[in-house]
Amino acid sequence: MSNEDLQQIQTLVASSRKVLVLTHKNPSIDTMASSLALFLAFQKMGKDVTIAMEEPPLVAIANLVGIDKVQTSLPGKNLMLTYKPYNLGDFEKVTCLENPSPPADSFTLTVIAKDGVTPDSKNFSFNFVGATADLIITVEILDPAGAGKLYDPALFSQAPVINIDNHDPNKDFGKFNLVEPEAASLSEIVTFFLRAVNAQLDQDMAKNLYDGIVSASNNFQSPKVAAATFEAAAICLRAGAKGLPAQPVAQPVSPQPAKPANGSAVPQDWTQPKIYRGTRGTSTA
Repeated sequence: MSNEDLQQIQTLVASSRKVLVLTHKNPSIDTMASSLALFLAFQKMGKDVTIAMEEPPLVAIANLVGIDKVQTSLPGKNLMLTYKPYNLGDFEKVTCLENPSPPADSFTLTVIAKDGVTPDSKNFSFNFVGATADLIITVEILDPAGAGKLYDPALFSQAPVINIDNHDPNKDFGKFNLVEPEAASLSEIVTFFLRAVNAQLDQDMAKNLYDGIVSASNNFQSPKVAAATFEAAAICLRAGAKGLPAQPVAQPVSPQPAKPANGSAVPQDWTQPKIYRGTRGTSTA
């Protein structure tokens, strides 16, 4: 990312008031952890932020902080009435009537069916449409249609998109595309993104991101694990995330002096634990 892009992203985040964080259905721990960390961070920054996906989260990710805030629809200002299944011509017209005077302050919407048609109330559904946002952040969505039923072409055409992913097939559909196929996890990308936009990581965000890093990297065993993975994990740990459960430590066994082939005793210091001091090389680049 160029310095110019970074400055534009910082300005965009700082100026946005209404933020939408979107991910796909059935997300992994890493994907959901990243999305929730973004939600919590923008909420802490005082933004009006919504996190949404087209289906409720699975039980497997229920322990992530903020999971109860995930919505399955977008907040909108317009109410839409849908009738399905529908045969063309079943309804003749729709009328509305306002009753502003007490005691019956109300608004009445009447759907008039043609003769012989009796609408079934179970076939009516209500949804809010016309969602608005100053900024959309997508997490592990390869193209906008990956948001499923939450994809609103009008919304995506109006609001700038920051596209976060670590997969090669990503379509780079955002105004800014933070797509790092070599990254071991989405959570490490989000960790550095939040630092770049001056978000203050707290324990809840750090816990989510650390869980995401550990899960996606298979406890840091993935071939994609690199220095950036450990650096992101360290940032999360310093912010209050708890590390991996402590492993049982084997009780030390007193070393027995070994005997070489000639029968003479091995020097005692050979059998004692050694302490090695690592050094860091100086780059000549």
